[in-house]
Amino acid sequence: MGSPLIKNQNDPVTTSSFKGRDGSALPDHKTPISSEREKRNIPEYITGYVDGEGCFTVTFNEKPKALLGWEFRPSFSVSQNEDRRQVLDLIKEYFGCGFIRRDWSDRTVKFEVRDHNDLMTKIIPHFERFPLISAKRNDFILFRTIGEIVNSRKHLEKDGFIEIVNLSYQMNGSGKRKRTKEEIISSLLKIKI
Repeated sequence: MGSPLIKNQNDPVTTSSFKGRDGSALPDHKTPISSEREKRNIPEYITGYVDGEGCFTVTFNEKPKALLGWEFRPSFSVSQNEDRRQVLDLIKEYFGCGFIRRDWSDRTVKFEVRDHNDLMTKIIPHFERFPLISAKRNDFILFRTIGEIVNSRKHLEKDGFIEIVNLSYQMNGSGKRKRTKEEIISSLLKIKI
């Protein structure tokens, strides 16, 4: 998985210069210093991190001026405690998009991507190439399907929007929502276009 260890004269523990009691050379050892020199697989690391701390979600808000009276906002986010923010900086740098903000509700910082183009061209392709292995993979598949509905512009039609609502409410089973799925769909069905 990692590249071969590079030996360094300044890091004698990684050399085989140490001898055992019988006089034979001891095998190479890795120290924290030498481990930092090994090339990490950052894309796989990010996927693993997101498996634990990431979230794919879609939020809904009433918006009377919107065509269907509702707006929705797909979002990919990763949360972390303030003292471990470096991981979020790494993720933001890797994807080249999004922003990091403080989340006052749980006293964390959050890396978040909301831009549809960034979600479709950077976030989704990453997780297609480096798949999640937890149940979060199901959320990702639903999230990708929602992105495809938006690409096809079906979200501007009542049936397409209702499909997005139904898919969204299958995601993040433990998450809290302000509105019930039935409330949103009932409201949509009353709209005459």
